[in-house]
Amino acid sequence: MNDQAPSSLREAQRALKNRKLSARELAEACLERVAAVDPVLHAFAFVDESIASSTAPSAGEDGPLSGIPIGIKDLVDVRGLPTSAGSRVLAGNKAPTDAPVAGRLRGAGAVVLGKTTTQEFAYGVVTPGTANPWNIEHIPGGSSGGSAVAVATGMCFGAVGTDTAGSIRIPAALCGVSGLKPRPGTVPMDGIIPLSWTLDCCGPIARTVDDLAPLWAAMTGAPVRLPDPGDLKVGLPEGSSLPFEVASEVGAAVEEAAAVLAVAGFAMRRVTLPSFELWDGPRMAIVPAEALAAHREAGWYPQRAELYGTDLLDAFRRAESTDAASYVSARRRLEVLRGQFMRAFDDADVVLLPASPFPAPRRDVFDEPPLPGERPSLVRELTRANGAINCCGLAAVAAPCGFSEGLPLGLQLVARDESTALAAGLAYQTLTDWHMRRPPTPSTR
Repeated sequence: MNDQAPSSLREAQRALKNRKLSARELAEACLERVAAVDPVLHAFAFVDESIASSTAPSAGEDGPLSGIPIGIKDLVDVRGLPTSAGSRVLAGNKAPTDAPVAGRLRGAGAVVLGKTTTQEFAYGVVTPGTANPWNIEHIPGGSSGGSAVAVATGMCFGAVGTDTAGSIRIPAALCGVSGLKPRPGTVPMDGIIPLSWTLDCCGPIARTVDDLAPLWAAMTGAPVRLPDPGDLKVGLPEGSSLPFEVASEVGAAVEEAAAVLAVAGFAMRRVTLPSFELWDGPRMAIVPAEALAAHREAGWYPQRAELYGTDLLDAFRRAESTDAASYVSARRRLEVLRGQFMRAFDDADVVLLPASPFPAPRRDVFDEPPLPGERPSLVRELTRANGAINCCGLAAVAAPCGFSEGLPLGLQLVARDESTALAAGLAYQTLTDWHMRRPPTPSTR
């Protein structure tokens, strides 16, 4: 996309409204961008090459997202397009109908360019085969890695992701874009292949928090009403101790973000949070068990076991030894931990935390498969930093907050509801410019 093209969803909306370009021209520009950079980055699993010719030139006057090109994670059904979930298990599968969330976005006028890449059935944080746009030797995060990469590089202006233990926030943080992890149940999950019925949620990824709002309104079918950010109290972990370990540069970036908010006049509060490591055991009992149940119900496992990757096969085999009592015990443990976490909101509206404990790791770190029954420590650390938020049923906005050796760093603002998280994220981005940075074009390296 050329330098005169819109650089954000809001800019694209204004350009369409003011007739500086047509919806067809915008779709064609995005497809040209895909053709230029996606052979290197591999953000799309499928691109609908016919979408520009089928887009009305005058689109942009009706729905709130009319004429806006978006990507949808290859876990979500879009009528007439493949849904493979990044797996050989679903090779050749084509969706007969839209998932409700896809239908709402298309009903709002969004133009679906194609399906973005995901780790197999959303189980993982790497998105193998997809490269980080800031350095192609590093991972983009996952499992919604393709959505974050497509947005970061201007291939589309927004994208749909899912999040079970960070799958929106991790790639948003590692790719330098913004993402909203909503509360479970705020967006219908019908037509979206489940990983964990009780923890899954579906939300938007965009370049800025301001861009997230119209996507979120379309996904929920309701207007977004943000509270006055000046009234928000921001919670910070007691002392200098975060509830999980982070790299020094991440800790420093989050401290700087807190200082920016404090100088701007936000009321800062100290809160006590339980160690996020406490969630690991129960969460890793629940997610594989629910995934196994979903794949059994669908008739995919064990009937097509030979087509699965090793990560999921290992998870299923561990889940087969999880009995009902163990599952219920894990659910009960999560409720106890949730009660402890929620005390932080007695005197705070949002809690400021890192969205990733470190910048994007190199891809070759994940080339060697782990031993059976084990997950790479980096995977565990990434999901630990985010999974507790899912287990508590909270909303969170991820946003860029710095760089380390050319790679983005990200924070998350956790709240009881999406509007509060969005208001806090928008306020932060009015005070900083990290979200304005753009990755280089891959071919220039």
